[in-house]
Amino acid sequence: MFPEVVWPAKRLQPSLFVPPSTVAVTTERTFVVRIRNGAVEWVDVKRGVSMGDLVEVFGDLAENDVIATRGTDELRQGTKVNAKESTPTH
Repeated sequence: MFPEVVWPAKRLQPSLFVPPSTVAVTTERTFVVRIRNGAVEWVDVKRGVSMGDLVEVFGDLAENDVIATRGTDELRQGTKVNAKESTPTH
């Protein structure tokens, strides 16, 4: 026999969800590329649950941060960029 356990969990703050393509994974770290003041920043994150086409991330991020659509280590920290809003695919 196996018991069924219902364990309610509550986050201390609202979760942030991003498309999986925004999360970059290297042998050394997992991060998203944030654009702040026209420059690239790597923000270390930890993955949470997946919900539909999105994945929960935990890190030094805020709701209105501008995140690169494709997370990659090719966008080096400090690189100057011009961010453009992407068009949702659905």
